[in-house]
Amino acid sequence: MSKQRIQLVTRADDAGSCNSANVAIWNSYRQGIVLNASVMVPAPAFEEAAELLGSEEGLCVGLHVTLTSEWESVRWGPVLPAQEVSSLVDEHGCFPRSRRALEDNGARLDEMLAEIEAQLEVARSHGLNIAYVDTHMSVRFSGGLEEPLKELARREGLVYGYDVPWLPAVQGEFANSVEEFIAQLEAADPGTYLAVGHPAYDRVDVRMFGEGIGVSRDWDRRMFTDPRVLGYCTAHGVMPIRYTEA
Repeated sequence: MSKQRIQLVTRADDAGSCNSANVAIWNSYRQGIVLNASVMVPAPAFEEAAELLGSEEGLCVGLHVTLTSEWESVRWGPVLPAQEVSSLVDEHGCFPRSRRALEDNGARLDEMLAEIEAQLEVARSHGLNIAYVDTHMSVRFSGGLEEPLKELARREGLVYGYDVPWLPAVQGEFANSVEEFIAQLEAADPGTYLAVGHPAYDRVDVRMFGEGIGVSRDWDRRMFTDPRVLGYCTAHGVMPIRYTEA
């Protein structure tokens, strides 16, 4: 391997969303370069994710704070009773579909923090050694949440997942996300960066989330496992790392 040029925090989001995501994330760790997995506690396949990922000592697991439920056919709500966090739920007891809808619903900061702490407690109660925290659908920007969330992370001994800069974007036409990812790595200056994907297999449970989701997330899986990516990392000094090593 050439001299180390880039340290890359490789993060797979949405563990717990469905079986095909859970298995893809696990395989992206076992066979690819993923070293960090963000788990959605309120999502329907969370318990499977905890069982599958929690025993992997080399995998850094994070809390993917979830306060929205954006899909049409698959919905979820808070882990706390809906009446305790009424500003976070719609008429069906589910989270709003977007960050804007969450804000329009009048989401209260105290209720957001209570739900986040409850999600962290549930994750730990299922044997997950939570090492970092990040947020689904950028909800950290809602209702003054970001600074209290950073304080919660400090209090709980967690890495705040946005202290590492993103791998810079590149301009151009790419046939797929594998080619784009390699181009990003090629263009990046030496340093430490964050690379995020949503690995899944293009199967029925993923397709239920919406048109084209299965295809795009299967390419995210390949972004972390494709031999071209693995070969580039080895040949060009790209070192995947955990948040705890950044």
